[in-house]
Amino acid sequence: MARWRLALSVQAVLSQAGWVGIRVIIGYRALSEGADAVFLGLLASCFALPALLAALPSGRLADRFGGSIMAFVGLVTAAAGTVTMLAFPGLPVLLAASALIGLGNLLVIVGQQAFVAHVSSTDSPDSAFGTLAAAASTGQLIGPPAVTLLASLGVPAGGRPDTTIGLFVCLSFSALATPAFFFLRRTDSGMRRGRTDAAGDPLTAGEVLKAPGLWRSLVVSGAVLVTVDLMYAFVPVWATEQSVSAAAVGMLLGLRAAVSVLSRLGLTRLICRFGRKAMLIVSISAAVLSLALLPLVGAWGAIVVMVGLGLGLGIPQPLTMAWVVSLTAASSHGAALGLRLTVNRLAQITLPIAVGSFAAPAGVLGIFWANAALLVGAIAVVAGADAAPATTRKSDAD
Repeated sequence: MARWRLALSVQAVLSQAGWVGIRVIIGYRALSEGADAVFLGLLASCFALPALLAALPSGRLADRFGGSIMAFVGLVTAAAGTVTMLAFPGLPVLLAASALIGLGNLLVIVGQQAFVAHVSSTDSPDSAFGTLAAAASTGQLIGPPAVTLLASLGVPAGGRPDTTIGLFVCLSFSALATPAFFFLRRTDSGMRRGRTDAAGDPLTAGEVLKAPGLWRSLVVSGAVLVTVDLMYAFVPVWATEQSVSAAAVGMLLGLRAAVSVLSRLGLTRLICRFGRKAMLIVSISAAVLSLALLPLVGAWGAIVVMVGLGLGLGIPQPLTMAWVVSLTAASSHGAALGLRLTVNRLAQITLPIAVGSFAAPAGVLGIFWANAALLVGAIAVVAGADAAPATTRKSDAD
C-alpha cells in the first residue's frame, strides 16, 4: 500500500469513528434533556447548516492549498465543537455545538476527498475512492460500539448511557486522527504544484454544473447521505420503542458499517463486470427494502436489516464520488466535490426536519418508509443516466 493510502486510511478511520460516535451519543444526550422527535430532526439539520455555505468554498480552498490542510483544520474544528458540548449543557448549546462539529466534519470530508481526487488523477478514481470509503466505514464500525459500550459501563440495564464519557471517547478519536496530516502533507504538496502548473482559470459553480449528467450524480449522492444521517438520528427512537439497549444499538450500527467495509472489497472488479450504473441500482434497492422492514422488526430482525443497509449505503458512496470526478476537469475536482457536498448538506438540512415533523403522528414507521420512498426516487434518477458513467476500464480493476 502506498504511504499516502495508509496515512489517509488511518486518518479516515479515526475521524469517522469520532464523527459517527457523536452522531449516536448526541441523540441520547438530547433525549436525556427532554428533546422530542422534532428536535432530533432539527439537531440533524444543524450538523449540516454551516456546511451548506462552506462546502463549495472549502472545495476551492482544497484545490488551492491542498486537501491534507483542509482535513487538519476540520479535525481541530470538530474537536472544538465537542469540547463546547462537554463544557456547557442545554439543548440550545447542543444545536450550536452540532453546527460547529458539522462544519469540522465537512472540512475533513472535503479535504480527504480532494486529496484522493488529486492524487488519483492518473489512475482509477473508483479504486482510490473505494480505499477512502472502506476506511471511513471501518471508522463507522469502530465508533458506535466503542462509544456506546464505554458510555454504558456501570449503567443499569435499560438505562441511558453516560453521554459525557461517550463524548470524551469521540474527542479522543479526533485527537488521534490529527498526526496523519504530517504524513499526507508532502504528497499533497507535490501533487498541488503539478496541478498549479497545468491548470487554467478555475470554473464557477455554474460551469461545474454544466458537466453532462452531473446533476444526476449529485441527486443520488444527496439521497444516500441523508439516509445515513436519518439512520443515526432516528435509530435511537426505534430502539426506545423496541426496548433495545444503547449497547445493542452500537453493535447493530457497527454491523452495518462492517458490511459496508466488506462490500467495498474488490469494488472496482465488480464495476468492471457489471457497470457502475447497475451496481448503484442494485445496492440502493437493498437499502429501500431494509428501511421498509426496520420499523417492523425487533433487535434480532434488525441484524438482517443492518446487513441490507450495509450493502445499500456502503456501495453507492464511493461510486457517486468517482462519478462526480469522472465528469469534471482535474483542476476543479475539489470544487466539484465541494458542490456535491453542498447538495448533500441542502438535503440534510431540509429532509431531516420534514421527516422529524412527520414522525410525531406516524412514528418510526413513517420516518423510515418516507426515507425508503426517497431512495426509490434516487433509483429512478440512476436508471435515467447514460451508460458512460457506469463503466470503468478493465485495467482499473487489476
